[in-house]
Amino acid sequence: MKKQQTPERVIYGVTDRSHLSWYEQINDFLINHSPVTSKERSLFFNSLRLLVKSGVPITNAIRMLAQRTQNLRLRRVFDTIEYDLIQNGATLSQAMSKHPYVFRKSEIRMIYSGELSGKLEEVLDRIAQQVQKNIELDRRVSSALTYPIIVIVMIFLAIAIVMIFVVPKFESLFTEFGSELPLATKILMGLSDFFQYYWWFVLLLVAAGWSIFQNWIHSPTGSRSWDRWIHSLPRIGNLIRNIHTVRLAHNAGAMLAAGIPLEKSLRVLHDVLISPVQQDAILTIERDIRHGKLLHVAFSEQKFLDPVLAEMIEIGEKTGSLSEVLLQIGDQYETEVESQLKTLTQLVEPIIIVIVGLAVVFLALAIMTPVFQMQSLFAG
Repeated sequence: MKKQQTPERVIYGVTDRSHLSWYEQINDFLINHSPVTSKERSLFFNSLRLLVKSGVPITNAIRMLAQRTQNLRLRRVFDTIEYDLIQNGATLSQAMSKHPYVFRKSEIRMIYSGELSGKLEEVLDRIAQQVQKNIELDRRVSSALTYPIIVIVMIFLAIAIVMIFVVPKFESLFTEFGSELPLATKILMGLSDFFQYYWWFVLLLVAAGWSIFQNWIHSPTGSRSWDRWIHSLPRIGNLIRNIHTVRLAHNAGAMLAAGIPLEKSLRVLHDVLISPVQQDAILTIERDIRHGKLLHVAFSEQKFLDPVLAEMIEIGEKTGSLSEVLLQIGDQYETEVESQLKTLTQLVEPIIIVIVGLAVVFLALAIMTPVFQMQSLFAG
């Protein structure tokens, strides 16, 4: 029986890979830039917690996890962390900080806090729970958007097929009889001719528009303008704000529970949040806290943050249980987000049905009306 070959240990910054052939270097590049999913990160923190709880030393635990993972990039990251722990005398948080594209700042800060307080096991448990909550939230949002996106894509695909393959055949038929065509048929034939002869221009226009939009939305001004517009939408804006509130409350509560000071937690929270306007709000809150303002007062002055959040924070400050209150807020808003997603899906379905119905009616009028006219002509 052939023995399974063990992958070569690769230590970032130590292992020399310059001697590899060009195709091996390409493969190396693809491995080093392969994605690390949130599920894999959650499994790592949860497994590390169980091993530490069982009395396994950190270095041995990292080595065991490196041998078990199927993600080659993650295996290399774990091997590098183990090397830094043993050879460089680094702490776990210091070793993890060298891999910012794998571990988040909030996770590294929480590990650092657990090392200082001697509560590493508890901190690892909180991180695993937080990552799992983020996975569940992303799953709910993506599942709610999957159906409308698939239907819209199928509508555009069906229209393209009709325009390119079906309408031209009817066009030649209608032209032979030379009868006056209805306006809907003329519009449909014009669109069909345009798509047939200028499809490359349509693709070029869509690609150029998408590129311009992406550059604008990733610019400081564009991202904030887009975020403000999204927040101003009637139903979607409230849903987006609640989703951001879930992330804010869960991450802030987890960091405070791990013993990270408030100002540092707010600084890390700024990097964790996705919404630019909420990032600006957190920076303003951090500045106000340094100038002696109470946390709930600073939160209440930010219009892009839910006012209920400030009221609950005030309760947490008065009772001395701010981290617990923030975690409860996150759970409460998570339930509300789930309900809003179901409601939004129920509202989108009839809108999509109406759009599909209008498209079918337009195509039917544009194609069938001339057919009925020809039948009348033959009957006459």
